[in-house]
Amino acid sequence: MTEIMHLFEQVGAIVMGSHFVYSSGRHSSVYVNKDALYVHPTIISSLCRLMAEQYEPETVDVVVAPVLGGIVLSQWTAYYLTQLRKQGETLAVFAEKGADGVDKQFFFSRGYDKYIAGKNVVVVEDILTTGNSAKQTIELVRRHNGHIIGLSALCNRGGVTPEAVGGVPIHALIELPLETYTEEACPFCRDGVPVNTELGKGRAFLAKRKGA
Repeated sequence: MTEIMHLFEQVGAIVMGSHFVYSSGRHSSVYVNKDALYVHPTIISSLCRLMAEQYEPETVDVVVAPVLGGIVLSQWTAYYLTQLRKQGETLAVFAEKGADGVDKQFFFSRGYDKYIAGKNVVVVEDILTTGNSAKQTIELVRRHNGHIIGLSALCNRGGVTPEAVGGVPIHALIELPLETYTEEACPFCRDGVPVNTELGKGRAFLAKRKGA
């Protein structure tokens, strides 16, 4: 884990000492900047190999990820699972999210649903904060009669448990429990610490607060 943490730190994927707003809406002083990882294909490739090695390659038929960054992870992880197995190929597909109205749940398009039924599936995600995107993806796979073997993530920063994602075993390359707060309980908001608008959802948070 120390070596993996070093990779994250080396490319600036762990940023501290600011007021961040996560996609989940929670606030923290630490941000895991997955985008800093994605610009380094060799690092992402090596991390995905580690994720692939957590499974018996012959037992995984399909790797599924939620959009957007997860697409890269699903491709590389499936690639290494295929390299490790004696025969056959592990496929990679991704789940998309509804854009408007009430339907913001994940769904399969592009005919990807036909690769799920009766298959052994691993779900991959970059950062787990609440685990909600991973949980929705797992539920989607189950609705299409896929069998979930496990959930793999680059980083579990929210202390997400298997129970929180439907009883699925979680394999995270690093566990980084961070103290996070709701907007109402956020000490940085209380003390007037400026919101970081370069990383995370700070810009959208401020726009929404201004329009409220």
